[in-house]
Amino acid sequence: MNAPTSERHPIALRWLGTAGFQVRYRGHELALDPYLSRPPGAVPDLRFAPEDLADASLVLITHGHFDHAQDAAAVALASGARVVAPRACLSRLRRAEVPEERLVAAEDADAVPWGEAVVRVLPSRHIRFDARMVGRTVARVVRGGALLRLLRLVRRYPIGSNSDFLLELGDERVLHSGSGGGDWEALARLAPTTFLLPFAGRSDVIDHYLAALRILRPRAVVLHHFDDFFPAFSEPYPVAAFAERMAAELPEIRLTVPEPGVWFELPRETAPATPR
Repeated sequence: MNAPTSERHPIALRWLGTAGFQVRYRGHELALDPYLSRPPGAVPDLRFAPEDLADASLVLITHGHFDHAQDAAAVALASGARVVAPRACLSRLRRAEVPEERLVAAEDADAVPWGEAVVRVLPSRHIRFDARMVGRTVARVVRGGALLRLLRLVRRYPIGSNSDFLLELGDERVLHSGSGGGDWEALARLAPTTFLLPFAGRSDVIDHYLAALRILRPRAVVLHHFDDFFPAFSEPYPVAAFAERMAAELPEIRLTVPEPGVWFELPRETAPATPR
């Protein structure tokens, strides 16, 4: 399916699964955390290839975990894009022969131009897994026989630093968090209009993110990272229950649960918000 081209709604996104998105704005495309290497049994069973992101001029990697950074080099080589990633990720990109002039360490960047837009690089933290989440994940990994495979991936893809990204697209400010460990009070002062919310990583995930949204107060929320992307490690999350609670408690915020692989548009606000 082609991306929408409406002038009235110029911001188009496509969820690639996990924390990955393609974003198109005024003739330019970027990729956020494009993890395409889904193993057998992943739900949904997406089959994206790096060449599907060949129009990207910028790749943004929030942190180095495999489900965010594993395919960064392949996408960069297929597209010729610049890559903003933690310094810990850049050596792997260099070994893949991504040219040095296209590599930007997230630790050294405050803002990156992208067409008519600007991407702000915001130092952040990874979400802190709670004990209940850790316990049931370890049990699931051991039962599923995935422990050695996961340990190899963890060694190959160290986390490095963690960043959130704020896409300043005209009057819109789209906040992308890869893992959900940010400083909500500080991020609220940037007045994001849309929050790409990583609905994962906590056993109390509903309460965790409702508390965040009460601080952030975006106009719209788009969920991601709730898919079962790596069987025996990942798990499905209670999206329907979250949607019900959010509708009851924060009815002024519009929720989008994206359909995997399908383009959708962000509506434009008639009057721009101002940073708080």
